[in-house]
Amino acid sequence: MAVHDLLTSPLGPWGTGIDRQRGRGREVSKTVAFLAECQGSATIEVQRAAVSPDAHIVLAGRQSFNKLGDLLARSGVRLEAGDRVVVYDLTCIALSTATLIRLIKRLLRNGIIFEIVSAGIVINPAPDDKLHALVTALDDHHRYLHGLKTHPETASRGRKRLLAPDDLPEIKSKLERPGATATDVAQALGVSRSTLFNFLERYDPSRSTRRKKLEERGATGLGKSGHLA
Repeated sequence: MAVHDLLTSPLGPWGTGIDRQRGRGREVSKTVAFLAECQGSATIEVQRAAVSPDAHIVLAGRQSFNKLGDLLARSGVRLEAGDRVVVYDLTCIALSTATLIRLIKRLLRNGIIFEIVSAGIVINPAPDDKLHALVTALDDHHRYLHGLKTHPETASRGRKRLLAPDDLPEIKSKLERPGATATDVAQALGVSRSTLFNFLERYDPSRSTRRKKLEERGATGLGKSGHLA
C-alpha cells in the first residue's frame, strides 16, 4: 500500500472512521490528523507523537491538504459536523496562503473544528468564534482583491464624484485669488492637478475658448513663418 493511500484509525486501517460509545451505539465526533512532511517541516514521527493517540492518522505522502477528502473517502471515512481536523504545523501544508484559508473556511462552514497543534490554536465553527471570524475576513479580503484585479471596472462602482459641475464657481474663485496656483487648489480639493485640469477643460467654457484661441494663434504664427511648409 502506498504511503499516501494509508489511513489508520482505532477501528483498523479500513474501518468506518466513526467511534461509537460502547453499549450505546451513538456516533461521536472524531479527530483526523493530517500528517505530511514538507521541506523545513517537522518529521512524521514528531507530528505523530504530538497528536492524540485516538486520532485517525492520514499519512498524506505527496498528496496536498486539499486532497484530504479523497484520502478519507478511500477508506470510507467522511468528515461530519462536530469532527476535528488536526495538523501539526502550517509548514506541513504546501499550499498558497489564500488556498489554505479558503479550505479552512470550508471546514468551519461545515461545522468542523480546525486545530494547529504546535501553535496551540483551535478554530471553532461557532459564528462568535474570533478566529473563525478572522479566517472569514481574510478570505473575503482575498476575494475582494482578486475581484479588483479581474474586474477593475467594478472598483469605481458606487464611488462618489470627486468634482461636480456645481463646484466650478468655487474652484474658479480659488484660482483667481492672488498667488493661487493650480497645485495649491488641487491639494485643497483633495484631487490631483491632472484631475483639476481635466475638470476645467470639461466644465469651464471660458477656459476652453481661451485655449482654442491660443492654439489658433500659434498655428497662424507657425504658418506665416513657414515652419509648417
